[in-house]
Amino acid sequence: MAPIKVLLWLLLTMVIVAIVCEILGWPFLRAPAERLLNEKLERTVKLEQPFQLHLWAGVQLDLGHLFISAPASFTAPHLVDAHNISLKLRYRDLWQYTKNNQLRIREIKVDQIDAQLLRQADGTSTWQFPKDESQPDSPFPIIETLVVKNGSSKIDDAISQAAVDAKFRTEEGSNSQETMHSELSINGKFQNKPVKAFLETAGFLPIATQDQNSPPIKSKGWMEYAKLRIDFDGQISDLFGKKNIQGKAVATGSSLGILGDLVGTPLPTTDPFRLSATLDKTSDIWNIDIDSAKVGKSSLSAQLKYDPRTDDTVPLLQGHIDGSRFYLADLAPAFGTSKPDGTKAAPAGNRAIPDRPLDLPSLNQVDMDISLKLDYVELGNAFALPISPLKGHLKIYKGRFTVEDILARTADGTLSGTLSVDAGEPPVKANSRQYAPQWQIKLAWKDIVLEKWLQVSKTRQEEARKQGKTVPPPYVTGTLNGKTDLTGKGSSTAALLGSLNGKTTLFIEQGQISRLIVELMGLDVAQSVSAWLGGDQSLNMQCALMDLKATNGIIKPEVALIDTPVTLLLINGNVDMGEEKLDLLLAAKPKNFSPLTVRSPIKVQGTFVQPKVSPEAVPIAARLLGSVALAFINPLAAILPYLDTGSKSNSYSCSQALAHFNQQQKPQ
Repeated sequence: MAPIKVLLWLLLTMVIVAIVCEILGWPFLRAPAERLLNEKLERTVKLEQPFQLHLWAGVQLDLGHLFISAPASFTAPHLVDAHNISLKLRYRDLWQYTKNNQLRIREIKVDQIDAQLLRQADGTSTWQFPKDESQPDSPFPIIETLVVKNGSSKIDDAISQAAVDAKFRTEEGSNSQETMHSELSINGKFQNKPVKAFLETAGFLPIATQDQNSPPIKSKGWMEYAKLRIDFDGQISDLFGKKNIQGKAVATGSSLGILGDLVGTPLPTTDPFRLSATLDKTSDIWNIDIDSAKVGKSSLSAQLKYDPRTDDTVPLLQGHIDGSRFYLADLAPAFGTSKPDGTKAAPAGNRAIPDRPLDLPSLNQVDMDISLKLDYVELGNAFALPISPLKGHLKIYKGRFTVEDILARTADGTLSGTLSVDAGEPPVKANSRQYAPQWQIKLAWKDIVLEKWLQVSKTRQEEARKQGKTVPPPYVTGTLNGKTDLTGKGSSTAALLGSLNGKTTLFIEQGQISRLIVELMGLDVAQSVSAWLGGDQSLNMQCALMDLKATNGIIKPEVALIDTPVTLLLINGNVDMGEEKLDLLLAAKPKNFSPLTVRSPIKVQGTFVQPKVSPEAVPIAARLLGSVALAFINPLAAILPYLDTGSKSNSYSCSQALAHFNQQQKPQ
């Protein structure tokens, strides 16, 4: 019996010791636990008083101060510094953790916690710990109740270019969302631009769970990034799993380019905008329904689908964009008149063409397949009729941006063609630093009625009303046909125009031109005054043709003439788009007698910003006019057979006009 008594006394002693230790909180385990964590984590870990551990009916740890140091390679004061912590676990949850590697925590309460989350460009971070490669990765713990009264964190990530300070507090764990409330605020920089954000939700825990069946949590917040603001009201679920998001978002800003910078998708520089959209993200796929988009003065809508696809391919954005009213002037910022943040960009020096570099390399970040339909395109004050409608297909594939299948209708005519920019990887043999994006513009316009299309100036309209007359027609009427096939290269509008190569042909049939304009261009003072005093009567244009050739940014008319019953007008010279210089000669030969006709060609020179117009010396006028006409005859004969006007040709052809004039120039 003695051994049994000894065993019973020993067991009783152990029970008494356990009870005493339970009452005292197992204080002697603090130091061994601290040494064990130091060894396992290879960091300085401090578990400071008060230390209370209770093991009855589960594990409960109350700790006065928890400190975990950052790695030695970081200058951060710590990884975690927390005060007044309470942790509760159930034994059955610990048992399940040994079986499925999923830890469930009954409760965590913290009065104050600060975390320093830093990551360097090579991927090393303050939250990295030694890992047992033989053990599988553990998912984020399931926490049933979380209370953080005062939380803060510094996030400095060289990879995502985020450097922000975050503050948060939460009190959650009830089954009813109405009783839970969590807040998160962020202030700092993202991609070297200022960012602020605020999120309030019914709880972080249901969002963070990896349970696909967890209910969505109502969330509301806002973000300010550079000159952009986004407001969101909706619900979020499974943040560490599928990251599902549904809700309404409103974005306002100085330029769509800022929004594209934030989400990593190339969007054009624009005037101020406001977007209202419904977001639906399930797994990795975003469905975006933009019910209202105000960009500048334009009104648009869109339905888009964003698919990040695999790691081997860039994301894909597809869908369609519609527009009830679009202003062509709203495209100007995309071609360099504004900086990406929406502020104005003035060309360097005494220049007129925008020279701001466009972010064309970003076209390699995403592929696009979007149909485009604009019901009404406002062209500006010079045009009486809009384009209605305009259709096209916008594609980006491997850095090549294309707007193809363009079809626009205006003034009984059509505009069709393709615009493309290739900003993909340069050819193998090309020097990547010298390789510029390649542009191509192929457009054709057919049967556009100029008297319907062109706007009569408000001044002429007002003068006609004062005189009790009907509003006069535009200075030029007729049916316009033509085509252009141009190529260029460069990362700015100025570089593109300064490198143009190709041809543009314009042809007007069955047209008329203001007699006042013709007489002024011929410097016929008497006829001009007569036309101005007696009314500006229009003259039939027996021929109007321009065939322009571009060579390395220098545009030269191979043929440029207007023939009326009273005057033949010829244009020669060139326009240097790269240097923004003019060097043109307008030579007019009146066919009627006028005592005050100067009969001298007009020179147009200078720059785009400061053009200079002056008459050529009289003694050489006839010789210049004859040489211009002779220079045009052969190019004209070459181009006339290829003109596809789409309508009936005039009986009086351009070739006849020049042949007749050339005959008159021969000495008698």
